[in-house]
Amino acid sequence: MKRVFQHPPAPTAGRRYWRSTDELADTPEFREWLEREFPFSAAQLNGDEWSRRSFLKLMGASVALAGFGVSSCRRPELYLVPFTKTVEWTIPGKFLYYSTAMPRRNGAIPLLVTTVDGRPIKLDGNPLHPMSNGASDVFVQAAINELYNPLRAKRIAENGQTKSVADFEKYLNDLRGKIGDGGGLAFLVEETHSPTRERIRGELEKMFPRMRWCVYDPLRSEAQNFATQISFGDDLRLVPRIERADVILALDSDFLDCAEGDIASSRAFTSRRRVSAPKDSMNRLYVVENRYTLTGAMADHRMRLPASQIPLIAHAIAMKVATATKDAGLGSVLATLQVPAGAAQFDEHWVDEAVNDLVSRSGAGLVLAGSQQPVVVQLLVYGINSALKNVGRTVLLRELHRNQNDNSILQLAGEMVAGRIKQLFILGANPVFNAPRALAFDPSGKTWIDWPELQKKVPDIIRLGYYEDETSALSRWNLPASHFLESWSDALSSEGHYLAIQPMILPLFGGFSELDLLTAVMGKPKVDGPELVIQWQYRGWNCAQPLERTNPAADPGISRDRAGARLFDRRRTLRKQLVAAGNARSDHEADLG
Repeated sequence: MKRVFQHPPAPTAGRRYWRSTDELADTPEFREWLEREFPFSAAQLNGDEWSRRSFLKLMGASVALAGFGVSSCRRPELYLVPFTKTVEWTIPGKFLYYSTAMPRRNGAIPLLVTTVDGRPIKLDGNPLHPMSNGASDVFVQAAINELYNPLRAKRIAENGQTKSVADFEKYLNDLRGKIGDGGGLAFLVEETHSPTRERIRGELEKMFPRMRWCVYDPLRSEAQNFATQISFGDDLRLVPRIERADVILALDSDFLDCAEGDIASSRAFTSRRRVSAPKDSMNRLYVVENRYTLTGAMADHRMRLPASQIPLIAHAIAMKVATATKDAGLGSVLATLQVPAGAAQFDEHWVDEAVNDLVSRSGAGLVLAGSQQPVVVQLLVYGINSALKNVGRTVLLRELHRNQNDNSILQLAGEMVAGRIKQLFILGANPVFNAPRALAFDPSGKTWIDWPELQKKVPDIIRLGYYEDETSALSRWNLPASHFLESWSDALSSEGHYLAIQPMILPLFGGFSELDLLTAVMGKPKVDGPELVIQWQYRGWNCAQPLERTNPAADPGISRDRAGARLFDRRRTLRKQLVAAGNARSDHEADLG
């Protein structure tokens, strides 16, 4: 606080000091100049001692004295309005729990949501589901904060101007007449593994047979999927069984991190690090990486290597494994590869020890490669696991339905630069921010262009986004997306378990779900509730056994494999417990048996 020092008053007796000869003369001209230049000092010279500080002192004292006995100084009274209709199943002061799932790139995570008066406040793993066993990760914990994030998109906007739902519906009806057979229609979506969305996509393809469907994720690896398709066939995915492995070699694979791995991998690895009996043995972890990761921190033997050396060390390991096992399949893969002389720069002794350990534990070893590694590294790792007899033991094959009509963002970029895309729906993704550079070559300008320039070439772009971000700014329409705790949907876990996603609260800002927008594009009315999800359950699953009548949303032990709709690990007791935890809001509780 600034302090104002007051000059001491001039003494009435004795010598009188002056600061200038004009002040000593005290002429009328001096007083006029003083009033014009220094009015505060002039007031003091005139004998008026009221300064601004003195005035504020007096006013503050007056207000303080006036406050005694005034009722307005009391704490304000607030009156609570009771519920006209109480929240279902609630008891004041007690939590209520519901089961749902969080869609993720590698597979959905089953969750248990804690609610208070109908509002979700906490997310945890579902302790009754084998995929989580009550565990969660940082992304799950952050999801509850994302639900109440004040920066979420809160309005329907057209070119930055706020519009109503009726305006967008009118625009969509007019746009539907322009789409025709879908020759200029494209969808850019994120990977969610939702069977219901795939069913609606099939209906869209019947209505618009020439439409494009592009699945885009900035961290999605096309190399891993391509290598799996070459090695094992279509619609298959490799699932590592880390809990069965005695020796693990990770080549730039951070499988213990939640962003690249999943909860099941972390739990499986740590289960072999706990020794509770003399017969228990610990696993051993070898890690080769170019940066310090969580998996590297847990490694027993870690080698730091430049990223450019990862394919070379993978080739060296494959050569040593092929020599030790005499595997013809791995040898045929190595015969097609050539390594420049002197290119490898790593510790040969470290590689020898790791290979000897893997060969000595044939059938109980596991080699993993990071999803960002190229196709050649993925093929070498698959060949090493096959030569070590790990496939079928520590590496299992699971069916993963992939639509053969899926396009990549590179294919979509080529269509956009050619001017063939007229209507583009972007569901959730933010390609303006995270799409790769130089996606397509523009023959007119003879240069490579990025996604922002490509998006400007499409006249009608509808973006369903959680935020008003960079992609929204270049889109004609921006729709607020609903949170997974605000809408109905479904998903598959990383091992193929079917999981229902049910809302905990109504959309806070009137958001749309992906299913809502896709059904609106087809011209169908909005469905409130789980009807869309239930339609998939009864259409896509074999319900020919009337005695069971199992609801897939309630049973965590349901999966689809090569034999069709097969039910495994039926736990009647577990299902009864899930009725209270996860299906209190379902209209089909009576069908659970």
